[in-house]
Amino acid sequence: MKIIILVTKLIIIVIITIITFTIAQPTDIRCCHGSAIADNKLYIGGGLTGAGEDIFTDDFFSLDLTVSFSTLSPTDMPYKENPNVLVKCNGHTLVYAVTKNGGMIFLFGGFRSEPKGSAIYGYSLELNAWSEVIPTNGVNMPVESTTKIVGVTDSSLNNIYVFDNATMYVYDALQKSLYIAPDLAPYQIYYYATVMLSTDEIAYIGGGKRDNNDNQNNIPMDQILLYNTKISTWSTKTAKVSDGVVPSPRKGHSASIAPDGRIFIYGGFDGDENAIESTGSYPVFAVLEYNNGEFAWSSPQLFGQLYQFRIYHSSHIFGNNLIISFGRNLTHNRLNTIDIIDISNRDNYKVITDFVPPGYVSSTPSPSPSSSSSSKNSIIIASVVVSVGSLIIIGCTYYFIRRYRYRNVIPTPSSGERI
Repeated sequence: MKIIILVTKLIIIVIITIITFTIAQPTDIRCCHGSAIADNKLYIGGGLTGAGEDIFTDDFFSLDLTVSFSTLSPTDMPYKENPNVLVKCNGHTLVYAVTKNGGMIFLFGGFRSEPKGSAIYGYSLELNAWSEVIPTNGVNMPVESTTKIVGVTDSSLNNIYVFDNATMYVYDALQKSLYIAPDLAPYQIYYYATVMLSTDEIAYIGGGKRDNNDNQNNIPMDQILLYNTKISTWSTKTAKVSDGVVPSPRKGHSASIAPDGRIFIYGGFDGDENAIESTGSYPVFAVLEYNNGEFAWSSPQLFGQLYQFRIYHSSHIFGNNLIISFGRNLTHNRLNTIDIIDISNRDNYKVITDFVPPGYVSSTPSPSPSSSSSSKNSIIIASVVVSVGSLIIIGCTYYFIRRYRYRNVIPTPSSGERI
């Protein structure tokens, strides 16, 4: 009986070891999360998880952008779990900035579960830890925001701009001070997208605003709200069309700006959360450019597009890639997928499933294996590991059986032997 128990325990240990080293843990589906890129990693934290119910989460993890991976298998991505955020929230913003003590990812606003915590938290990349951030000059901002917010930084990565409730909050990461812009915006914006322009102006694109009857109406996408960070003033500009159409009004979309000034708009819907089937905005993918003080829209074709509807996601530019993470689809189901759009060719935007880090050079002259080949290789490796594990089990079982036999069985003497 003892030998059976011992062998059973050994089998369990080997199986757990095999699973641990061959199968990646899945990432929770989510929307309304925050994200930021820092030190060649995409950091994702918080949001709403769960299928069919709203579960606030405080988890925080990163995706390594220095290694190749396939987006076809969400459970096999090079994710790393980091210390949880100190508050459960969604609709918040995560912004990377540089402090006197190094790089830090800051969390502002959002909608909180109890306890609601503080208005600002910071994650130190060096210490791998979260802490409460209290402005040294005594100025505070609301703990919760009135909408899903997006924060941006200036070119120095020292000043963070967070727009909520027609008010611009500016956090100085070097001085640890918070300031409130003296002039209010001409109107409040809800569920907008935003980018920092090379002119030190912040462009707010789309979203909704309330009228005099407190009704929330979608803002036309050709009406761009601008905030000048140098002189703290607001203005609006009308965008023209250079190719295609003006995108339809939307909320829940994202905006990311490339080094060459192209602003990529992705996703969005009409904002009717109560509709049986919400209407996705057209086109799903659009490009806005700002040259010589003028905005111009274009709506290029996106090849290999996987989703016709995606909202409450986040997006970032990394190299020649537009990385779109998580969010929600047409049927209100949350996603755990990453989509990547190759933006290197203005005439040929396409979705790719195999991510290759910028500057990566293959160690062999042969082309990188396809995702199917990677899967086959993974199966082969797993099979080898299982085979080795089986041999270990068989060998150990044989060893213990023989040991048990010769230690506990009394031999029958043959003729001529003495007991």
